[in-house]
Amino acid sequence: MIKNQWYVAEYSDEIPNGGHKRVKMLGLEFVVFRDSKGKVSCLSDVCIHRGASLGSGMVVDDAIECPYHGWRFNGGGKCVKIPSQEPGVKIPPRAKVDAYPVQEKYGMIWVFMGDLPEAERPPLPPFPEFEDPAWRCIRGTYEWKANYARITENGIDPSHAAFVHPSFGDKEAPQVHEFTLEQDEYSAYAELKFVPPEYKGMWKFFRKAKRSMVTVRNGFHVSGAHVRIQIRPTPNWSTVIFDVNTPIDETTTITRWIMARNFLTQKIWDGDSRRRTLRIFEQDRVIMEKVCPELLPVYLHEEVSVKSDGIMVAWRNKRRELIEKGWALDVDAMERDIQGKRAMVIPSPDRANPAEAKDFLLKTVPLVDGERVRAEALKQRHGGSAPAAAE
Repeated sequence: MIKNQWYVAEYSDEIPNGGHKRVKMLGLEFVVFRDSKGKVSCLSDVCIHRGASLGSGMVVDDAIECPYHGWRFNGGGKCVKIPSQEPGVKIPPRAKVDAYPVQEKYGMIWVFMGDLPEAERPPLPPFPEFEDPAWRCIRGTYEWKANYARITENGIDPSHAAFVHPSFGDKEAPQVHEFTLEQDEYSAYAELKFVPPEYKGMWKFFRKAKRSMVTVRNGFHVSGAHVRIQIRPTPNWSTVIFDVNTPIDETTTITRWIMARNFLTQKIWDGDSRRRTLRIFEQDRVIMEKVCPELLPVYLHEEVSVKSDGIMVAWRNKRRELIEKGWALDVDAMERDIQGKRAMVIPSPDRANPAEAKDFLLKTVPLVDGERVRAEALKQRHGGSAPAAAE
């Protein structure tokens, strides 16, 4: 699990004005709440007074009120009321909790889990179909007992469809043909051609012609651990599956998905689209909840990859780069030194300001040594020997 990334906490309409919800991400608890004007905030869930869960409280006067002693924290994480104090008594500067940047887009609440300044944060992934009236969108939520990085990689894997998804691929023609990988700082995508299975169901009715190659464009974006799959069964028909994968902890993932289609856009077809989408997840579940090791390896040499794995290799390389920056949570240390013993938080942007940082009470999560990971990666590239000093 990696900090300094955007993760989706919930669908926007799940948090009405004056509403709130306790959510878990990256192994820690947070509270998401919306004030009377519609602004959404996300705070660390731990009240710094006596450790109660803020998410178990309520929204009062546009602040989240702790259920234990009534301390209220505004959207910026600062305590604005301590009921036990006499009027006029100054609130201690350390009476504050970490507050995280929030964006609402595509009907989702995106939270930035980290302390980077705004100019250095990655953008959100594009999804032009979402607000295009020519497209019909449906959505859902799916929970896995599997690691989020494994789930993300599975979504961009082109060669498993022929064996796991009989409605997509053909086991008699499983080859992944030559493709070009398009990459930037945050994402990688590729367009591929597949032989579809024999037409069944409604596809047999709509596609009476002989089977022809199907174009699929898929890839990832680091924000939200996002996967995008676009399938064009005909030159004019297209389906887009846009999903984001939120790590609840190392071995639990919640996928929030939106399926958009530009054909059969009447509501009557939503049920069929939903069933097809969920069937895909269920087919993947059989595989993903039994992979070994459960966690995605950091280094490429720990598993064998071939040319058709190019998109997944790009995902692993990008993820390793983030780990090398020292942004990966040290889960072993968290479980050994923290769980049940002390409260810790993902560092928020205010901690980058020395004047603000000195007043935070809770310590931040331990992180994996990024330099060690980088050194090991360089070593593997050089066949197990240490790289020359010039490198």
